[in-house]
Amino acid sequence: MLALEVDQLTCGYDNLEVLHGVSFELKEGELMGVVGPNGSGKTTLLRVLAGLLPSYRGKIEIHGETLAKLNRKEIARRIAFIPQLVEPVKGFTVKDMVLLGRLPHYERFSFERFEDHEAARWAIEELKLEELTYTPVNELSGGEFQRVVIARALAQEPKLVLLDEPVSHLDIRYQVKIMTMLKKLRRTRTILATFHDLNLAARYCHRLILMKKGEIIASGKPEVVLTPDNIWKAYRIRAQVKVSQKTRLVFLP
Repeated sequence: MLALEVDQLTCGYDNLEVLHGVSFELKEGELMGVVGPNGSGKTTLLRVLAGLLPSYRGKIEIHGETLAKLNRKEIARRIAFIPQLVEPVKGFTVKDMVLLGRLPHYERFSFERFEDHEAARWAIEELKLEELTYTPVNELSGGEFQRVVIARALAQEPKLVLLDEPVSHLDIRYQVKIMTMLKKLRRTRTILATFHDLNLAARYCHRLILMKKGEIIASGKPEVVLTPDNIWKAYRIRAQVKVSQKTRLVFLP
């Protein structure tokens, strides 16, 4: 079943068109990566898919439902969007932060219910944060806090998770840890994420979209998308591609 269908999507900011006729499909349980140089429209794509930016033309369907027909609360119950930078809230513990993901499920003037605390507990366990449950979030390392942010998104109980550069500011150890966790989360969620690191995207994603100047110039399996010719088209860099069973793709200058 399709989790997401995008057809001829065109959008931008004010009178500036950023995306030009973007089309792709995302199946349930997939981890798809979006790669491309700065300014290629990766973040804009996630913002419009999250309902934060209106489209000019085209169609977006989430599990068969047209995004434009859903209100903000309905979108938040289906889609979780994690931007590049999320700041810790001083005075909040890990559990407090994760419980914020339950806001789309609250009724007006209501308090947390048993199911809200259960959803937060499950998300904390999924991201292996049990020992940090009552730790203030401003005392966490960057990698720990990123896990909290993802746990908050899971507590939201969305069908689709959108992540903008989820590992770009982390060291290698936490990059691998976060990507391994995202891969495991495919059991219950469909994930679309943007990346700068082509090797990381190639190793962990089922399929990739390669963008340049608001258009998709290649899509498919990593070994099909990340060819020397496609890398040259997108980045204007001559690269060699070495296929390895463990690392899948390694780029050499």
